Amino acid sequence: MEEKYKIVDKYGITYHTNAVLPYMLDNGVIYSKIFEDRNVFLCKLSPLMIVKNTCSYLGSSYEGRREGTRRLMTYYHKLPIVIDEFNSVYVFPTHSPRNNNCAWISLHHILDIKKIEASKVRITFQNEQKIEIGISIYTLRNQIMRTKSLKTLQHYNYEASRNPELTYKSVMDKQKKLAESQMIYKKKRSKPNNN
Repeated sequence: MEEKYKIVDKYGITYHTNAVLPYMLDNGVIYSKIFEDRNVFLCKLSPLMIVKNTCSYLGSSYEGRREGTRRLMTYYHKLPIVIDEFNSVYVFPTHSPRNNNCAWISLHHILDIKKIEASKVRITFQNEQKIEIGISIYTLRNQIMRTKSLKTLQHYNYEASRNPELTYKSVMDKQKKLAESQMIYKKKRSKPNNN
């Protein structure tokens, strides 16, 4: 039985979007299969174009969002981005965004993840909708962790902008403190034993 989707020319990611998956046509053109609430749409744009357009609709650019993530975090590939900071919509790519297999997943809708095969997982969303993605469970967990870190750090910095007793933070601050504590630990361990 052939699945039926509502076909749309354009789409903007919202709070209700669970995931935007690539959907390759027989002629090689990439559309997007979008899971939103209980609906499934087929959009005539690629997942990356939908992400870029959504950033533009909300007054930013995809490149600006990526650069913002880079400045707060310490990694450069498969960057999660904030789509809508007011509604806490954070999405992450499953692969390099230039890869035709790249899907974008919305963090706040994930209920459960389960390994199906070595490089295949099932994601269950809060509304019980399920999708299967060709990605390892390790990579998916890593992307979820990165996105949660970005969200936590960004929310902290918003609070710091309103509270003069707080200071802005980045992951670099945590890494610097960790490195300093390891140096102190090594110095303590290297002291000669006078007993």
